[in-house]
Amino acid sequence: MTPSPPHVVHIGFSPRNSRLLRAGHRSTLLLDENTAAALPADVRGRFAAVGPLKVPDRADLDNYDGAFDQMTHWVAEFTATLGAPAAVVGLSEESVLPAARLRGRLGLPGMTTDTARLLRDKVRMKEAVRGAGVDTPAFVPVGPRTTEGEAARIAGLMPGGVVLKPRSQAAAMGVEVFDDPGRFVERVRRGGVGEGFEAEEFVTGDLCHVDGLVRDGRVLFVTAAAYLAAPYDVVTEGGHPLGSIGVDDPRMLARMTDHTATALDALGLRDGVFHLELFVRPDGRLTFLEVAARPGGGGIADHIRYVYGVDLAEEALRVCLNEPPSHTGPPTALDTGIAASGWLFSLTPEGGDRTVARVDGAESLPASVVRHTVARPGDEVTESGEMYRAQGQFTFIGDSARQLTEDALRVWSDYHVTYR
Repeated sequence: MTPSPPHVVHIGFSPRNSRLLRAGHRSTLLLDENTAAALPADVRGRFAAVGPLKVPDRADLDNYDGAFDQMTHWVAEFTATLGAPAAVVGLSEESVLPAARLRGRLGLPGMTTDTARLLRDKVRMKEAVRGAGVDTPAFVPVGPRTTEGEAARIAGLMPGGVVLKPRSQAAAMGVEVFDDPGRFVERVRRGGVGEGFEAEEFVTGDLCHVDGLVRDGRVLFVTAAAYLAAPYDVVTEGGHPLGSIGVDDPRMLARMTDHTATALDALGLRDGVFHLELFVRPDGRLTFLEVAARPGGGGIADHIRYVYGVDLAEEALRVCLNEPPSHTGPPTALDTGIAASGWLFSLTPEGGDRTVARVDGAESLPASVVRHTVARPGDEVTESGEMYRAQGQFTFIGDSARQLTEDALRVWSDYHVTYR
């Protein structure tokens, strides 16, 4: 008897990952109603069934987990016609936890619920890695019961500044930065703090990200890069470039790899892909910030796939299917023979639908730009709801991180799009 094609449940989905919808799979999708309605017809048609989820109309990474009962209902319906799922896949920050919970309920391979919960709670996450000897910022859980006196004590522990952030969100969601710790105390005195927050030391230094693949507790591929500007500043202030340039110092990459491996082991992330952020402090110390069990956002995952041939989304799918890794090549980005690489997004200004009137700076790009997508006069730009909506995308390869940083900043300065 010919076995039935495996039923693979995807929670949340981006059309850019359509390559993951294998011809030999019966793929189903759980997606919030608004995003499901906007899904391109050719992508939607590749799913055997779609289960729309009713979630609150607000930016909150807990929305999908709050719809878990709806997910189990839809999966039961899917199972009646397509058979029991062979895998549950969640590649976005909001889908990682409910995907782990659903796998646990169905007895399927992949990251466990305990690890997923640990990765969603910034306090427990840092407690775990600090216990393994990894340096972290100073941090204190805070909430409605935090008094002005306790806030003053926290401010004394963090003289360089205080970052107030939700324990279970990501990016800039709900984050407040107080360069003057006294302003944090005033914030608590006047308005208090909501449930589920932490106060964290403001760290100075270079913010970097480390991305890769771990299988059976061993890091099989790793790449590291320094952000051109902190994503928080890009989102909240504007006027900053979104992108990163790879670390080209083998000794620094080795230190970051060891740091990452220790953190992943402490958190129990033995099989999956990861996106970790850390600071390189002025004294050279590496300080853990946070880690997610998903491909990096912005242009990170696409850059890694294009430059190094490592498809982290595909690798995540293979983990969920209990398949061996596809990547069997060099263990680090520098071992590929590419000295330095990077990426840059020029972001579309906020606003509604508009038309491109003029594009400047696209005809004189540095030689290190090996791939680019730019706007053209007459292009129609529509509101998409994406966090990072790019009006220009650039990939760099060169001989040194310093040169590529200069090239990326030059492109960011020279490339302009005018709208009407």
